[in-house]
Amino acid sequence: MEGFSIDRWSAWAPGVQNLPAWRAWIRGERLATPDQSPDVSFLPALLRRRLDRVGRMALHVAWRCAKGQADLPLVFASRHGSLARTVELLDGLARDEPLSPAAFSLSVHNGAAGLFSIARADRSPATALAAGSGTLAAALLEGAGMLTEGTGAVLVVYADETPPPQYQVYVEPDQPVFALGMLLTAAQGKPPRYRLTPVQSAVPALRPEAALMEFLLEDAAVARLDASESGWRLERVGSHAG
Repeated sequence: MEGFSIDRWSAWAPGVQNLPAWRAWIRGERLATPDQSPDVSFLPALLRRRLDRVGRMALHVAWRCAKGQADLPLVFASRHGSLARTVELLDGLARDEPLSPAAFSLSVHNGAAGLFSIARADRSPATALAAGSGTLAAALLEGAGMLTEGTGAVLVVYADETPPPQYQVYVEPDQPVFALGMLLTAAQGKPPRYRLTPVQSAVPALRPEAALMEFLLEDAAVARLDASESGWRLERVGSHAG
């Protein structure tokens, strides 16, 4: 795949506020602040009240990456999205209660992307996607693909958290509460900095989220963006890592 740049990025996880804390987070350590939510005070109060935590996470990192950018296409990715809100709606249906139109509109997978567009008054295209354990890789692939089609810049946002108890049996244990925004830009004639390549090898030791944070923070040569033997990796152009 053609090379691209990551002009800026922003990440959030509960209680993680500095480099040592991120390094501990990459190793799998979690701080005792599981219910913490990120700051979204930049949004009007009406929009803030409509956001659940995963939406707050997404807009927190997205807003930082989009600063100063106009007409910015968005790729929003989340493995589970606003699943807790969906469970509440299903519980209401089981009790023969009428659905709340407002709650339903924000339970859909593009709800956070829509609120981001409203807050910025930005009518640029927005894509919302989910791809199971490959969601993080799918988000970067979608963003990089848009650049190859001529888009100058793309905002890629990934946000996910532990699903409700009813669904935790279906996912891997210790799924991190985590959000990451990345402003991708085309190489524009200069040597590209990053590229995505398919890979088939042993199952990686790090979760995709941790591998990508190690890549961004520690200048690692390669980040595996999947949790299986077949998938994608992000690499620095010119790296000789295998």
